[in-house]
Amino acid sequence: MRTEVNHPGRWFRCFGASPAARRRLICFHHAGGGPSLFREWHKYCPPDTEVWAVAMPGREARIAEKPVDQMQALANMLVEALPLDLPFAFFGHSLGAVVGFELARQLHERRLAVPQHLFVSACPAPQLCRRDTSRAHLSDAELLRLLEGFGGTPKEILGHREYLDMVLSILRADFNLIDDYVVPNGCDVRFPITAYAGSRDVHVHPDRILAWDRWATHDLVCQRFDGDHFYLAEHREALIDDLFGRWRMNDVSKAPDVYA
Repeated sequence: MRTEVNHPGRWFRCFGASPAARRRLICFHHAGGGPSLFREWHKYCPPDTEVWAVAMPGREARIAEKPVDQMQALANMLVEALPLDLPFAFFGHSLGAVVGFELARQLHERRLAVPQHLFVSACPAPQLCRRDTSRAHLSDAELLRLLEGFGGTPKEILGHREYLDMVLSILRADFNLIDDYVVPNGCDVRFPITAYAGSRDVHVHPDRILAWDRWATHDLVCQRFDGDHFYLAEHREALIDDLFGRWRMNDVSKAPDVYA
């Protein structure tokens, strides 16, 4: 029996809840983000689909909790909380893509239900994530410059030291999640995978996204949208339409080119 600590309502926010739901899209946000990134997504989804967004410690409703900074520990807690009563797919943006991958890997390892499709966005393949020095060790000024480069707006928080410290703490934990991540030895899982990217994203080279092919059951398709690392804010409806079209097909091998 699940305890309150790993109850689904603690770890996931549900948008567009419906007693008639037949499937779920489980979403994972970028470093420094939160579940509200996906608040409006259900409006563009088929009526039989609920949108669930991961609610990690340290942000939004869980702001008083200490952020988690180890990927396998985070995924282990999510495995215990993930609802498995309906078919589901994962969508992960940036950091969230690797969180989704590690969660799917642990589900497979435990012989539990696995996602029908992994949708990964603006993120290098998990075998390329490890860095010699985690960005968690950057100074406050360096971390803020990095946030600016990703399209963040740190000027709005510079005058509020307490809030700034909280944001930096979350960012350090989130960057450590991905920068310290190593795919376990012997891992050979494969899933239907579709990748997404912004055509002007200077932070993730296309080759590093195409390396997700290592974990795909079919030839990988990478669908590009005009925009930077956060292209999905501008192209949300088109992205969701494409996602559900590919989820229904569940066969990307028919795509004529690597980039659709």
